[in-house]
Amino acid sequence: MTDIINFINQNREAVIILAGVVLSVFFVWNICLSYNLSKIKKRTRSFFASSEAKDLEEIIYKQIKKTSEIDCEIKKIIEDNKKIKDNLSECIQKVGVVRFNPFGDVGGNQSFVIALLDNSSDGVIIQGLYSRDGVRVYSKEIKEGKSEYTLGKEEKEAIKIANGKLP
Repeated sequence: MTDIINFINQNREAVIILAGVVLSVFFVWNICLSYNLSKIKKRTRSFFASSEAKDLEEIIYKQIKKTSEIDCEIKKIIEDNKKIKDNLSECIQKVGVVRFNPFGDVGGNQSFVIALLDNSSDGVIIQGLYSRDGVRVYSKEIKEGKSEYTLGKEEKEAIKIANGKLP
């Protein structure tokens, strides 16, 4: 111990300079740490200010709860979407219209055939025949693009148009 005291006494100026440098480094370091701490405090205040929670654990718990609720809602939306897709295949998706003149003595193409089909080409053909005496409307059921009844040229053409096979 006496050796250390003797060393300090012999090198007082160097020890004082060294102590001043170390003190200055610690002072600058203290300022940097204080600045960083004040930034963290500001962020923490703004984080907790927007929430009713008092601590971070409560905020995390609330976020986990919200995430669970959202997951349940997403699962329900996915199920509903699947049901909609399943039902959509049975809805009318294909339409074909053909106008024609079945009788030579009546002017214009005022008679028509409409094919209303779903994704599987199931549906109905509606035919309206215009004559001088009036309009008659007929329908035929269609299964997989065919009917158990004989189809006329215009009815077959309307099915082709509905299926995207234009004449």
